[in-house]
Amino acid sequence: MALNAGLKLIQWARRPAAAAKNRNRITRRDRRQAQLRRLARDERVKEQREREVAKYLYYVRPMI
Repeated sequence: MALNAGLKLIQWARRPAAAAKNRNRITRRDRRQAQLRRLARDERVKEQREREVAKYLYYVRPMI
C-alpha cells in the first residue's frame, strides 16, 4: 500500500509541466479580462462625469 502511494507520488512529481500553449491561452484570457474591466471602468467614469455635469447645470442654470 505505502509502496503504491509512493510510486503515485513519484509519477505526480514527474508529470510534464503545463504546456506553453496553455499558459499563453490563460495569459491572453487574463489580458482580455483586464481590458474589459478597464473599458467598463472608463465607461462608468464617463457616465458619472456626465451626471455630475448635468447636476451642476441643473443648479447653476437658474442663476444665469
